[in-house]
Amino acid sequence: MYEFGVTPRYMVELMQKDMFGEMFAVMQDSFPKDEYRPREKQLALFDDERYKVYFSRGEDGKIAAFIAAWQIDGLNFLEHFAVRKDLRGAGLGGAFLDEVLNLLQGQICLEVEPPESEICSRRINFYMRHGFYLNEYEYFQPPLSDDGKPKRLMLMTHGAVATADELEQIKNALYEYAYKTKAF
Repeated sequence: MYEFGVTPRYMVELMQKDMFGEMFAVMQDSFPKDEYRPREKQLALFDDERYKVYFSRGEDGKIAAFIAAWQIDGLNFLEHFAVRKDLRGAGLGGAFLDEVLNLLQGQICLEVEPPESEICSRRINFYMRHGFYLNEYEYFQPPLSDDGKPKRLMLMTHGAVATADELEQIKNALYEYAYKTKAF
């Protein structure tokens, strides 16, 4: 546990493709299978200059936390955020998120499940404590695998609630660049 009132600082590094295996293991341990792409498609994202993965190492030198983000024309879409399972619950996630947010310029958004369960509500509240706002807007994440289905989610934006026009622009950018689809 970290001392109350003391925010630890983490060295944020930009991940190279050769660390993908370690990152993918943390991803598989942190997300349901329908919330990330199949291994080869996830790996191929590193070839897109808009896709960046920020990470911090633990004391053991391995990935402690990572945020996979898309940088699209002034928009930063935080697609995946995970803390290694054995390091959760000690404040690392919030401190790491704050460090990455300080690095990013422009609008920042992410997707969350609607607050229909305690865990989803807790996740939303976590992001709200770090400056995000929940937007009431109809939004579906396109399927991430060939046999997947669209998933009803909500968009959170950092710093302020977004207008309907802004949310439509965000959705269109995410569909085109992150999900490689126009509609579904």
